[in-house]
Amino acid sequence: MTDHRDPVGARLDELLSAWSREIDEVPLPLLVDPVRAVDVVIAAKTRGRVHAPPDGAGTRPPGNAREERF
Repeated sequence: MTDHRDPVGARLDELLSAWSREIDEVPLPLLVDPVRAVDVVIAAKTRGRVHAPPDGAGTRPPGNAREERF
């Protein structure tokens, strides 16, 4: 079967595939222990240290936009 793609595109695909395989060969250790992270969040919520952001923080849609999206 003949490859009719652009030779530059074919070479790029080949290089990116090789790079991806190389990256996947090296195991990546966990950066954060998930169990410990959950414990920290639960403890912070229990102590009242986790608060919802104020509307001015730009993390929530203004007004009733939340309901209008769906």
